[in-house]
Amino acid sequence: MISFVIPIYNENPSIETLHDRIQKVMETVGDDFEILFVDDGSTDGSVETIQNLTGEHAGTRAIFFRRNFGKSAALSAGFREAAGEIVFTLDGDLQDDPTEIPNFLAKIDEGFDLVTGWKVDRKDPLEKRLPSRLFNAVTSGISGLKLKDYNCGFKCYRKEVIQEIRLYGELHRFVPFLAFKKGFRVAEIPVKHHARKFGSSKFGWERYIRGFFDLFTVVFITNYVTRPIHFLGPISLVLFLMGAGIFVYLFFGRWLQGISIGTSPLLIISFFLMGGGIQVFTIGLLAELVVHNRERDDIPNYSIRDQRGENR
Repeated sequence: MISFVIPIYNENPSIETLHDRIQKVMETVGDDFEILFVDDGSTDGSVETIQNLTGEHAGTRAIFFRRNFGKSAALSAGFREAAGEIVFTLDGDLQDDPTEIPNFLAKIDEGFDLVTGWKVDRKDPLEKRLPSRLFNAVTSGISGLKLKDYNCGFKCYRKEVIQEIRLYGELHRFVPFLAFKKGFRVAEIPVKHHARKFGSSKFGWERYIRGFFDLFTVVFITNYVTRPIHFLGPISLVLFLMGAGIFVYLFFGRWLQGISIGTSPLLIISFFLMGGGIQVFTIGLLAELVVHNRERDDIPNYSIRDQRGENR
């Protein structure tokens, strides 16, 4: 079974065409499949179109949000409901080409767990391509996972990948990085990209600014979520040593020389830095206690490839 999770937000003119194109490609592939639309609070008639498709096609399902919650929420809901062992995501604006589906499946068959698309000849305006290139370069450098196109919505996953990754905010663009940090095998393939025929893009330049903040969030949660003291400890040490260094200078360089330091601004700064260092370290310890004592029954911080033997 292959599932197609398609988030929709005011893409009514494209929905039926996309549905038909996926069906035609899957007729040649030959595998069982389902198409799962997730309407993210559309107001342009998309809901009615999707409802008609679900009534006409047994393998077409839909989720309808009460309002617009964002793409990560739509993908998360779709992942939760997807029945397939292989799950595709693609955008609903017809810019992704369903004829690429067999190429994704071939790459999955090579042993990869997640395959993401790379829009080689991207048909978007320059003001979208340039910040995207910068974003991809910075993200690749910081994450350690070298991808040419983190923002491509055309992806293919094994189900165990989406079962272990929690999406919220705008972390959907970092799914390959999150999967990579879990130990899953990630690959990238070139895909055809088409110019938008209907409507307009739902994302502006501010998307990339939020994306950079999200990148640091991802780096933190993948490296320090279970050991916050390793992140806060060095910060506290730097603050404390800076304050201590200033105090040592004042004590030996001035006070022992008979110069009053009681009214010196440097003394206040030194106490502020040392106190800040102690506070940050204390917060780190408290965070460690929270991590140690909390009971997590949702998503583990490890990933098991396989298990063998019977449980007695």
